[in-house]
Amino acid sequence: MGDRLSVGLSCPSCGGAISVSEGESSVNCRYCGSTLYIEGDNGVSTVAFKNRLDRNAAINALRVWWKKGLKARDLKTTGNITEVYPIYLPFWSIETRVAGWVCGYEEKHTTDSKGNTRTEKVYKEEMVLMDLPFSEIACDPGDLGIRSLRNFQGEASFEDLDLIPTFESTTSRDDAIEHAKADAVAKGRRSADVPNITFESLHVLVRKLSMIYYPVWVARYTYQDRMYIATVDGVTGQMLSGRAPGDALYQSLAVTAGTSIGGLAAAGGIMAAITFQSEIGIAGVILGLIVLGATYWFFRHGSEIIQGDFPDRKSMPGMKKGQDLGSYFKEMSR
Repeated sequence: MGDRLSVGLSCPSCGGAISVSEGESSVNCRYCGSTLYIEGDNGVSTVAFKNRLDRNAAINALRVWWKKGLKARDLKTTGNITEVYPIYLPFWSIETRVAGWVCGYEEKHTTDSKGNTRTEKVYKEEMVLMDLPFSEIACDPGDLGIRSLRNFQGEASFEDLDLIPTFESTTSRDDAIEHAKADAVAKGRRSADVPNITFESLHVLVRKLSMIYYPVWVARYTYQDRMYIATVDGVTGQMLSGRAPGDALYQSLAVTAGTSIGGLAAAGGIMAAITFQSEIGIAGVILGLIVLGATYWFFRHGSEIIQGDFPDRKSMPGMKKGQDLGSYFKEMSR
């Protein structure tokens, strides 16, 4: 047996250091017992998580999801499941550390008693030091609506990767690392919270790199002669993604209520602005327009409920990812 060689790998399940013999393609982690598969030249540890769900559990998770939200009310009784099967999807799992400095300024506006507005620059110098997880799917997911890994914990499977149903990895290790570094820099920059950046120096270190084959149940079903697809997490039992028909009644009620509330808010704001020349009136107009915009968006896209990372998934116009209505309103009212 050859000498044990340290290749700088870490167990994706527990984080323990891994050492392997030259030429080995698999090894058991001495800390947690996980079976890891080593892809020689690339130095990438590979692990498959055990599928903890059976077919009935996956179907039950789908039926529970049918009952939630603004989906068609008769979906739970008329939806017809045509196909349910498990598949293992490959994900790049990368842990990075971003460190450095971000410098710049923010502008503060003050108004005196005479109505004169003064703008002052407040200079900021923020240090960044963060450990970040990153994942992205290592194959073309097609119409599954899954782009990244939600859960990084699972029991290692002892099955041969050549025998389990899986998608073949089609993306390179270098591309995954590049994407992870770009993600780390963007998150480090956001964490500094410097509105106007004049200088930044951020460096990213890749701490762990692994390939995780993750179990996913794929379900296909029909509703009123139309085909839909959904996926269930094979480890946690949670819904990962899916498309479902919306309910026409919910859609019409939302449009009626939204039009009424948005119209009243906008009209009241216009009257207040004209009568009292108040900023509250302007805020009312903006709020009314936001409500009307959201109502129109729901009218356009409420006929289908979408969960997951589908390319055609629509977000409300003007709303950035992760931005709530309060911050959006504050931004619009400036």
